[in-house]
Amino acid sequence: MRIITWNCNLKLATKFEHLAALEPDVAIVQESEELPEAYFPNAQYYWVGQNPKKGLGVLVFDREASVDPSFNDKLAFFLPINLQGKIRFLATWAFNHRAPGRFGADFDGSALNAFNHYQEWLRNGDVVVAGDFNNSVVWDKPRGKYNFSDIDSRLSQHGLVSAYHSHHAVNFGCEPKGTLFHTKKRDKPFYIDYIYIDKNKPLKSVSVGDYDEWIQLSDHVPVVVDVE
Repeated sequence: MRIITWNCNLKLATKFEHLAALEPDVAIVQESEELPEAYFPNAQYYWVGQNPKKGLGVLVFDREASVDPSFNDKLAFFLPINLQGKIRFLATWAFNHRAPGRFGADFDGSALNAFNHYQEWLRNGDVVVAGDFNNSVVWDKPRGKYNFSDIDSRLSQHGLVSAYHSHHAVNFGCEPKGTLFHTKKRDKPFYIDYIYIDKNKPLKSVSVGDYDEWIQLSDHVPVVVDVE
């Protein structure tokens, strides 16, 4: 199975062919627009967001899928997808502390609070948590409310590891490649997009897109994971 997460930086419909060329089975796409479920060929499209031009989308290719009934649209933004009743994807575009100011006081962008809400769902079956976390250990603060190290620790309690860091034996904060290039500058890379999988699942390959290939499409590059 090939899993991809990519923040497309708007207008997914015009960029879809570039994503489809990577031949994903499941693609989690941030900053994508609201579109009909059957809009894309050979795929189902699931979407959540407050701005119809800029939300969180999930593309599932050639497989049965559905949104889990536990879905909470006030968590900005975490979309639970059941794939053929066997694999559970928690698609992520975390707004962290920015959610109440962006969307209203009743919205919560905390990944830890989302994991609490979905904890029973996360305990059952094969689980993948993937997306744009808007977070890195390089921004952690003493006793910080949104520290990435706390997020990683919580996911590890569910037996999940970051595929990129596990496969390449890279420590958080020491990544040789970034997934976000701030203001599209090559010299401003940050690693903030993750695919967490079961630590016991055999990984075939894990890659991060090249700056030169993707920078004209987005300020992010895709993370691609091939797993047995």
